Amino acid sequence: MEKNFDEWNILKKKINTRNPIYVSERDIWFCSVGLNVGSEQSGKHELFERPVLVIKKVTVNTFIGVPLTSNKKKGSWYVEIGSTDSSAIISQVKLFDTRRLTRKIKFISAEEFEIIKEALKNYI
Repeated sequence: MEKNFDEWNILKKKINTRNPIYVSERDIWFCSVGLNVGSEQSGKHELFERPVLVIKKVTVNTFIGVPLTSNKKKGSWYVEIGSTDSSAIISQVKLFDTRRLTRKIKFISAEEFEIIKEALKNYI
């Protein structure tokens, strides 16, 4: 599949001028993750976005997040989130800038969040 990196680069320049957004642990946001290389999770549609779960706020402008997939997947790299009908792709955990965020979707329960954090600890 041919990837249109030029289109993503144009959008990325616009994203870079946005103001940072306040986030909290357990938030799920649509996030412009971009068009990435190889097996890295890429975003979809014109904003190159996908849902991302905020794991930990690092600075005013950054957070550690885990991309989500709407496909319920099983395995050591995935944790199902029942309240969202999705799975966290823990192998894709990374640092994000809050300027990539487009709109908040919801937040998950403390119980589901603890399961995901424990899976991350075991993965790392």
